[in-house]
Amino acid sequence: MRLPSSRPVRVGLVLFAVGVVFIAVDVLPFFAGDENTPLWMNLACLLAPLGFLIAIWSAFRTGRAQQRAALAALDQQPSIH
Repeated sequence: MRLPSSRPVRVGLVLFAVGVVFIAVDVLPFFAGDENTPLWMNLACLLAPLGFLIAIWSAFRTGRAQQRAALAALDQQPSIH
């Protein structure tokens, strides 16, 4: 069975990875003596926390859906008593 939010988790992880790459590319020139980087590169670094939040939110949402499905299946089982 495919989970409803497995795709948003993957999208969040990809955005996080791209953001981490931009953070590395943004920080490395400072070690070479460069003082300024373009604004778009600084803004692209925000993809890391955005992707992290999307992945965490989707994982919680998936967990809640699984919990609801398990509770619904438990309620449908006949009682042995």
